[in-house]
Amino acid sequence: FGFVSDPDDEPLSGVTVTITGTDTGTEFSDSAETNEDGFYQFENLAAGDYTLTYEKEGYQTQEQEINVEENEPPQDLGTVIMEEVVKAKISGYVVDIEGDPIEKVRLKIKGIKTQYNDSESSDAEGFFEFPDLDANTYVITAKKKGFRNAKKTVKLKEGEEREIEIEMKKSTKRVIKASAR
Repeated sequence: FGFVSDPDDEPLSGVTVTITGTDTGTEFSDSAETNEDGFYQFENLAAGDYTLTYEKEGYQTQEQEINVEENEPPQDLGTVIMEEVVKAKISGYVVDIEGDPIEKVRLKIKGIKTQYNDSESSDAEGFFEFPDLDANTYVITAKKKGFRNAKKTVKLKEGEEREIEIEMKKSTKRVIKASAR
């Protein structure tokens, strides 16, 4: 048995604790959920080596190896502290070649390793933001009528915050109006 808490020493309820191991030659697996005191327990375990996995949405998964001896008194595994997953973020500005902000630019973000997709529009200051990102490499595509598409690739580590600038050039397509005769 044991307890699970967050980095502030507050008990974490709803953590799924899974125990796996070999119970007299056969694969053994069981899981329990921590209660409001962060407490969990497993009973009637056969002697052997086990791996405990602690999982909760928004927290980094943790593992712990234990060994259970024959007729051993209950084992207090103490408190496992689970760290929160820190989300990464990309924010920035879309500007023209003079450095002036461009508003209402359609920005699409795509994760390379994961199938992450999202879109956003720049505001009056040309500002945009993609919060809650996982560590990954992202491709951001900027589109707006009258401008050439711009692309930027950003590699993020876990919890990293990056500010970028996307420069867009006016497209050179001239619109030729047919003169009415």
